[in-house]
Amino acid sequence: MEKWSDTEIEKLKLWYQQNNVPSDQLIKDKDALDKFTEWFNKELGCDKTSKDVAGQLLILRKKGVLPRLRK
Repeated sequence: MEKWSDTEIEKLKLWYQQNNVPSDQLIKDKDALDKFTEWFNKELGCDKTSKDVAGQLLILRKKGVLPRLRK
């Protein structure tokens, strides 16, 4: 997995929170993850794969930096 910029990480955290779907659910739902990744790439002009996004979400969750989502 390639290194993520600080901007990419901050946007991922922000959009993850706005999406309001817990990371474990997002990662398990391939269609939702693909749509989230497609939107992320379009907004930032990058070319991350769904696997890249899922991996980064897991890293951020394990570090405790993703906000808790309440449903």
